[in-house]
Amino acid sequence: MSDSEPFRPTRRGVLTGAGLAIAGGVAATATTPSAAAAPAVGVGHPAQGTAVEFRGRITQSGPSGQRFVARGILTGLAGARLSDLFEGTTTTIPSALFTLTARGDLVSRVLDKSVHALDIAGTLSVYQRRHGGADFDRPASFSEGTEVAQFAMTLQDVLAVFAEARGLPTLSGDMRQTKAGALGGSLAGQSFGVNGQRLRMLATGIGELVDPQTLNAELEVAGNWSVE
Repeated sequence: MSDSEPFRPTRRGVLTGAGLAIAGGVAATATTPSAAAAPAVGVGHPAQGTAVEFRGRITQSGPSGQRFVARGILTGLAGARLSDLFEGTTTTIPSALFTLTARGDLVSRVLDKSVHALDIAGTLSVYQRRHGGADFDRPASFSEGTEVAQFAMTLQDVLAVFAEARGLPTLSGDMRQTKAGALGGSLAGQSFGVNGQRLRMLATGIGELVDPQTLNAELEVAGNWSVE
């Protein structure tokens, strides 16, 4: 996909394996939208299909693993070009121009032998930066810039344990947009999404338990938000 082509993806199936993992400074893979995809009716507001693709990390903390904080970047955005999403010629975490942060709390948890299910409720914000600079070693960098969107979320995290202290999470849930802010830079004159827009989130990746007593964990995930 060239920088002159808008991002027009279709909703895709669950992503799996090591290709989901991200690390600061490691290039994110550019998406290749289908030629049959429906055009966006606004930035982050497609008539159907994928609105956003993202990559990020989630920290589960608290005395009983009840708090969740996520940080990441947008790697695809309906109605925007790749050059709108990254500064320069690389698609890396530090060059990302759209970042996200999210916070959530555990609503319920069901633990079993190898498959665990968690229900989570929280909020997610999207920020537009004038220049790159996001860095997982500097968590506050993901909330720098202008907040251009906010969402209320309810998610289910189904974790399939495949080895001691390691599992494959699958996150799915509903998002309701509560803020649609004005965009700047090359997207000036447009807003990010539409207030009241309903989206479906789907993501997966890999997780590692860092404290079996408190159930604290670290996850690396990638996925999308889509209109169904």
